Parts: sequence; structure tokens; C-alpha cells
Amino acid sequence: MYRLYAAISIIIGMYLDSVLFAKVNIAGVVPDCVLVVIVCMGIQLGATEAAAVGCAAGLVIDILFGKAGVGINAIAYMVAGSVGGIFYKKYFADNMIIPVLTVGVCAFLKENLMAILTRMVGGRFSYFGMLITYMVPSALMSAALCIPVHALLKPRLMLSAKKRYDRSAGGIK
Repeated sequence: MYRLYAAISIIIGMYLDSVLFAKVNIAGVVPDCVLVVIVCMGIQLGATEAAAVGCAAGLVIDILFGKAGVGINAIAYMVAGSVGGIFYKKYFADNMIIPVLTVGVCAFLKENLMAILTRMVGGRFSYFGMLITYMVPSALMSAALCIPVHALLKPRLMLSAKKRYDRSAGGIK
């Protein structure tokens, strides 16, 4: 059942990224909804599931919207899911600090990766100007978006993960 929640969450995140936030943004800065969902999944489900979902979501985004080549977003989202999975079962589930900080750091690193790849393919821009005007605000907006997303995903993913854990451990069925 968690796979259904994961797919629906990713589709909603893609919709928000490509339609809603493309029109409603603050000075051209938008949060990365798909990254937020993937990191929250990593924290709730573990690194393996989140990395797989992140890779699949990144490939779909690269195929549908990518301009720099297939696989760039897949790698970034897969790494974000793995980083989120580092905290799987290692902190109190109601703590919002870990997911918010993890999303902020992952968003910042993803934007730096995209800047490096843009520079490698011949793009010209001021790194420090981009850092101040886009990278840091986007990471902060993604971290702020993590609060409601984590609160919405947590009950469903925790319930699904608990059932899956109970079945694999031979516990109550």
C-alpha cells in the first residue's frame, strides 16, 4: 500500500513543481516538492525504497522536462532518498528538525549539482549571484515545505511501514 502512497505523492509533487509553482513563485524561486517528498519517504521508509522511488521519479522528470540530459535528476533524487534514509529508525518520529534540515541540505546540494552541470555544458552565470538569489532561498523554501508534507505523509507511511515490518518479522499479521 505504501507504493500507492509513494506514487500518488510523487505525482502530486510533480504537478506542484511543474504547474502550480511555475505560475506562483516568489521572485522566480520555487521549492522542490518532489525532493521534499523523496526525503520524507527516506526518513519514513528507509534508504533503499526512497532511492528507488527517487531514481524512478528523476527519470520521469528528466524524460518529461529535462533539457540537460536523461539521468541528472534521477541521480540527484536517488542521492536525496539515500540521505533521507540515513535517519530511518534513528530519531523520534515526531521530531520535525531532522526532516527539515535534511531537505534543506539536499535541496542546496541538488541546486549546486545542477549549477555545476550547467557550467559544464557551457552555461554562463555568476555563481555567487545564483547562490544568493536562487540556491539558498530555494533550499529554505523546500525546507519550509517539508513541515506540512512530512506531517501529511507520516501517518500513512508509518502505518504501511509498520505492517510491512510486522509481516517480515513474523509478528502479528
